[in-house]
Amino acid sequence: MGIESRDLKDFPLIEQPFENVDDVQVDQWASTIMDFLPVVVEGKIQLVKRPGLTEWINLGTGLPIDGLYWWDRKNCAVVVSGGRVWKILDSGGTRVELTGSSELRSSALVKFATDGNRLVMANGGRMVHTELSSLTTMADAQAPTNVTHVAEIDGYLLANVGGTGQIQFSSFDDFLDWNALDFVSAESKPDDVVAIGEAYRELIAVGRETVEFFQNDGVSPFSRITGSSQPFGIEAPYSLTNVGGIWMWLSDKRELVMMQGRAVTPVSSPFDKILQDFVSVNDAVGYTTMINGHAIYLLNFPTAGQTLAFNYKTKVWHKWGYWDTERARYGRFRGQTYTFARAWNAHLVGDYSNGIIYKASRSTFTDNGNPIRSLVRTGHISHGTMGSKRSNLIRLKAKRGLANDACPDPQISMRRRVNNGGKWTNERWKSLGKTGDHVNHVDWQRNGMYQTQQLEFVHSDPTDCILMSGQEDVEYLGQ
Repeated sequence: MGIESRDLKDFPLIEQPFENVDDVQVDQWASTIMDFLPVVVEGKIQLVKRPGLTEWINLGTGLPIDGLYWWDRKNCAVVVSGGRVWKILDSGGTRVELTGSSELRSSALVKFATDGNRLVMANGGRMVHTELSSLTTMADAQAPTNVTHVAEIDGYLLANVGGTGQIQFSSFDDFLDWNALDFVSAESKPDDVVAIGEAYRELIAVGRETVEFFQNDGVSPFSRITGSSQPFGIEAPYSLTNVGGIWMWLSDKRELVMMQGRAVTPVSSPFDKILQDFVSVNDAVGYTTMINGHAIYLLNFPTAGQTLAFNYKTKVWHKWGYWDTERARYGRFRGQTYTFARAWNAHLVGDYSNGIIYKASRSTFTDNGNPIRSLVRTGHISHGTMGSKRSNLIRLKAKRGLANDACPDPQISMRRRVNNGGKWTNERWKSLGKTGDHVNHVDWQRNGMYQTQQLEFVHSDPTDCILMSGQEDVEYLGQ
């Protein structure tokens, strides 16, 4: 029988991965998606290689990039590392270090707010501000002195007052003038406000156990929005971020939650059990990238060394990582800060340890020369029966002909785990097609017998990789 006339059956490959249970418990789901990006094409999900990283600027600090901000009105980027601040003036990376009075801390994430003319930064101490000529520490004695988060609404600068449930606000149209009595409090439950953010001219204030919303009522000027308080606190203050118009964060119960409108709901995640098992999650860092129109919520766990990713459009969870070639294992994604430099059409990513700023792009296929090891692993496929089967053919529908000068013949590997055995089979490599080879599938024939099998596909060459579906010609042999 010719291959094309065979009755090919789909197997679950490009599905929501499910890591809350052991792989052997998963049949109709994927088990793991690593360093692929789930995207929607013609109403169906496909996997494409995640964006790669290219070094753009090395600040020479050897320390984390604690803050990245695109200042649109000034048409420049601002970066913070090791308590030092630079303005980046053009797409070529021309930069000038800003000097002056600054109490920004080293290796502490920075939050930004601006009225257009002045940029304010905070990362746990006194606020620092600049008009891009120099740095100045907030001088007003009545301004809060232990601020981690700042926001701007209607000409007011708002700052959480560390160790309290208060959010203090500046005078109207003057970020430098403060009155210690100008504050609002999260009072639905005695609770320290540890993270704030602004969207749609509303302030979100998240404590350890509760969340509330405030707005400018034109009188106070800020007041709590009636009925907005809900019992969803935050475990990791820097996990709060706005994703595609909604707020997401890691709650005090170690579950990911989503707020649409003012209703908080837990997000069904295939990593719920993993989150419960992590030794520590309060250092998690969340931010949103928007590359090629895909809003991706990235949640880095420094202690656990993992990065979870959520595509808001497809609603598919997956993982991003960094392949350690020496230890042959994944670490967390290199980025811990991100901004989109609109005038330069550049997606900037700040490294979590080495003072490097990268440009991220879907047309870059390594992490600054390091392989991106894109992996997808199925559950234990049974095709609905535990009887014996023979796998005559496994077909992966994939885009081919993606070779480039760096890799004229890209490869993809497959290996199998049969009947939940203790070992995987050897890798079997297939070409993804030289330039001009556009047959849109890759076949592995004569794969042997099984009752259940787990499949794993890996691509680590410096080329693109696009996977669309998986099918198998399987022959049933009975019990």
